[in-house]
Amino acid sequence: MKNTCGANATAPIKRSDFGVDKYAPKLADEVNIVIQIEATKD
Repeated sequence: MKNTCGANATAPIKRSDFGVDKYAPKLADEVNIVIQIEATKD
């Protein structure tokens, strides 16, 4: 049997805080970053 661990993380960010203004009229300034990870140990 393997040990398994998983996690999910979500964070809203403002594109304008990072100087990302390309496609500004078509995309929202606030976007969600989603990270999903799973690890196993033999």
